[in-house]
Amino acid sequence: MNIQSLIDRAQAILLKPRDTWPEIASEPASVSGIYRDYVLILAAIPALGMLIGTALFGIHVPMMGTIRIGFGALLTQSVLSYAVSLLMTYALAVIIESLAPTFGAVKDRLQGLKTAAYASTPIWVVGILHIVPGVGALVGLLGLAAAVYAFYLIKLGLPHTMKCPEEKSMPYSAVVVVIGIVLGLILNLLVASISGTSSGVMHDAQFEKDSPMGKLETWSKQMEAASEKMESAQQSGDSQDQQEAMQNMVGTLLGGNASIKAVSPDKLDDFLPETLLGMDRSDFSAERNQAMGVQVTQAQARYSDGRQQLQVEIIDMAGAKGVLALAGFAALGNESKTDNGYEKTYSDAGRIVNEKWNEADGHGEYSIVIGQRFVIKVTGQADSITALRTLANTLDSEALEAIQSASSE
Repeated sequence: MNIQSLIDRAQAILLKPRDTWPEIASEPASVSGIYRDYVLILAAIPALGMLIGTALFGIHVPMMGTIRIGFGALLTQSVLSYAVSLLMTYALAVIIESLAPTFGAVKDRLQGLKTAAYASTPIWVVGILHIVPGVGALVGLLGLAAAVYAFYLIKLGLPHTMKCPEEKSMPYSAVVVVIGIVLGLILNLLVASISGTSSGVMHDAQFEKDSPMGKLETWSKQMEAASEKMESAQQSGDSQDQQEAMQNMVGTLLGGNASIKAVSPDKLDDFLPETLLGMDRSDFSAERNQAMGVQVTQAQARYSDGRQQLQVEIIDMAGAKGVLALAGFAALGNESKTDNGYEKTYSDAGRIVNEKWNEADGHGEYSIVIGQRFVIKVTGQADSITALRTLANTLDSEALEAIQSASSE
């Protein structure tokens, strides 16, 4: 496969997956061929993007400047990341093959590799955004969206590649993704050996409508509709229709609405007053960025009373509400402790909350998600985590929640 063929295949699996999967399933291939012509090239994109972007622009820390990392360390990290990606692709193929009988599918290592390799396309492609400076929040956001889209691609592909019954493709995909996440964590933590994993999950399980997987199932149907609009726009040749269809797909992909604009930087200024709990505001800044039709506005300020130094951020994720909701589902219930402090994520009155506290240096972070759109985050030196929590809850979160569904300029 030459470069143009690779580009055509990547575009096809991203924009016309339902038509492309039957073609992929039936075409002759080999493990070495799939790696040589597709995986080795696309899997290098995130590693190269991170290497180039960090080497050229460093890592920007709001209000603190830019951190530079030695090229040798960056190169080592990039090579290891690339190796893990290559290994993870084959590991997913093994998982897909091993689980096949459980879901009435046909065991086939090669078809499993096709599923793993081509479904990983959105994750690899989004990795190029690491080169672009100043869009760190969007990179993480789109990375999560790409992972969700990869889940959707696996669901679409399994009936063709593994001959899985259509009604079992959703639970089959879910088990593959869950086991894949666990293996990915193990690989990224540099654990030397990977143990085989089996699953006793009921192959005919159904997910409740309001559960995370139930919402994913609903989302996948919405993606099918968006994909149909994209294909129709491409066939029409109308550039305006194609642009609108692309924005619609991005909005659906992010689980929100790409047409919803983030609030203006000036408006977020109103939510960070000149004084707060007796502390004066300084170093205020706000900006609005856009990538692929989705906007993010971020405002930040520093508050101090001479003893405590706290930084407050408000981030408007605009049309990506669905991804924030999915991220919340994935994170709920986490808690870890060390000798010096703790970190935990939980739900408070329906809002996602994350706390971090280091007792040794009196430094912490408290963040809360408002309306699955706005993020309020307070970090810095304080007497206790209670001070950060109180400051965050003093901000007018109800006013933010009131505009969560609005399209604002």
